[in-house]
Amino acid sequence: MAWNFEKHASELLRDHGSIEAPVDVERLAKALGISVRYERLDKDVSGLLLVENGVAKVAINELHHLNRQRFTLAHEIGHVLLHAGSDRVFVDRRFFRNEWSSKGELREEIEANAFAAALLMPQSLVRQHLAADAGITDVDVFRLATRFQVSEQAMTLRLVKLKYIEPD
Repeated sequence: MAWNFEKHASELLRDHGSIEAPVDVERLAKALGISVRYERLDKDVSGLLLVENGVAKVAINELHHLNRQRFTLAHEIGHVLLHAGSDRVFVDRRFFRNEWSSKGELREEIEANAFAAALLMPQSLVRQHLAADAGITDVDVFRLATRFQVSEQAMTLRLVKLKYIEPD
């Protein structure tokens, strides 16, 4: 059975009293027992996740923009909840690599991204911050991205996924 990212992200937010924008993703990580450090990593590495003996440790690239850092941490939380049943290392790069698809890692990256989007931009909160009957403009996307502390690209993709706007 497929994992329902929307449902699980909403339950996590509700269970930890984090249903407001911007989502306090660091507090959620801490509540889940995930230690988080900000370090200088290679510029193409957004984050690292080490799961060892049931303990999850995340390193986030301190050189990246705050919005990227937040998305990376939400992405790593997704890996912990979805994929980290045993000792494992995840290295999350800014761009997909072709060899991932042959290793089955592309699916895991797509799932972690979907979970991160649902966690940082919950459908119920996005709906609350949209004007009821007006069409969504570029200004609205910018305003929402700023409010949720995500990139405009991430917000645009989320609005497409939630069917508030049509894909280009």
